Amino acid sequence: MIGVPVRIHSRTKEMIEKLQSRLRLRELKITQQELIDNAIEYVRVREDDFMRFLTKADVSPEEDPLWKLIHDPIDMGKTDAKKVDEYLYGGT
Repeated sequence: MIGVPVRIHSRTKEMIEKLQSRLRLRELKITQQELIDNAIEYVRVREDDFMRFLTKADVSPEEDPLWKLIHDPIDMGKTDAKKVDEYLYGGT
């Protein structure tokens, strides 16, 4: 696999190094690349939790307005593009 250089803040680099050191104390020796790869996989599996963390919201996905629209769509009846714009953007 070809590596791609990525710029990270020095504070982030320091956090990676500290975490790597704490893992070494638990006899888990992994490279920084493996640490980052595993962290990304962890986030991928727990995407909903991560989204809440990013938005600092303590709402469940079911309370999210977008989730509600996707899972309980509004029946607009027979319509055309102008009506769709009105529903989406609040005007014509």
